[in-house]
Amino acid sequence: MSETLVKKSDSGAEPIPVTVVAGFLGAGKTTLLNHILTAEHGRRIGVLVNDFGSINIDAELVTEVEEGIITLVGGCVCCVIRTDLIQAVLQLANRADRPEHIVIESSGVANPTGVFEAFLQPMIRNEVLVDGVITVVDAEHALGIPDEEAGLARAQVAGGDLIVLNKTDLVDGATLSKVKAWIREIRPSVEILETTHCRVPIEVLIGVGHLHDPSRLGGEASTGDNHGVHFESWSYESPAPLRLDLLQQLLNHLPSTVFRAKGFVYAASKPRMRMLLQMVGRRAVVSANRPWGEDSPRTRLVFIARSGTCDFPAIGKALKSCEEES
Repeated sequence: MSETLVKKSDSGAEPIPVTVVAGFLGAGKTTLLNHILTAEHGRRIGVLVNDFGSINIDAELVTEVEEGIITLVGGCVCCVIRTDLIQAVLQLANRADRPEHIVIESSGVANPTGVFEAFLQPMIRNEVLVDGVITVVDAEHALGIPDEEAGLARAQVAGGDLIVLNKTDLVDGATLSKVKAWIREIRPSVEILETTHCRVPIEVLIGVGHLHDPSRLGGEASTGDNHGVHFESWSYESPAPLRLDLLQQLLNHLPSTVFRAKGFVYAASKPRMRMLLQMVGRRAVVSANRPWGEDSPRTRLVFIARSGTCDFPAIGKALKSCEEES
């Protein structure tokens, strides 16, 4: 886990979380984006794509098309990356209806590391905060990628915080095991979500809803549209300040089946500042969000994991041990 002191943007708004979707040509990235755009998440999501043509958006959902941006019912927007990625993100960030989350489709022949590093540049690093990299892998064709491109495909897997193993319905069990072994060889500790048609719960993909209502999924299980993986979430709240060093140790030792953790932290070392925790896969970042102001300082976290794989009471006990002694 890294701790980042993120300043507010020039407009005074908080940085926008950004999710990068990577994967080789034909893996299903656009299918995943369509899923995000049409899901009932109630959030303003900005999606940047390389081409509108492949985005299957029902005409009844479109409210406006202007200057390369499609505006959808509910406030989502879809924008073409025509030239510079950073300028496209800044264009979204400066909209009057500023997105609450941005999802970027990385080119099928791009290494996600380069996209990730683009957001470290001074002109944009106060506007956005990278939430994570999700790599889509085609179960049917992953092992048959030509040698000339195999290195790039491996780099896309290596750069992923979560792997969405798509098209699992098109292969037999033996092939599926071989593909998972190939992924594990590249990224031994990464969690793999086996899916068809990229049907992954929106909460796992971008964590919507957690900060506004951390108990929304607490104790409930989700089937993720019957793709074979069941999820459950658990929430933690405490008025006691936490030691960030101990919290870091805890996050580093969570089971790999914890896909995501998100929420606010009342940090003992920065008691006046509300800290934001964002964890996707093994990538965890704590950043300064804003002063508590009139709000009572309180840690509120939500964890999403594969059902039946986590001892949440034990995690709660470990979090309790992170509290600073009075």
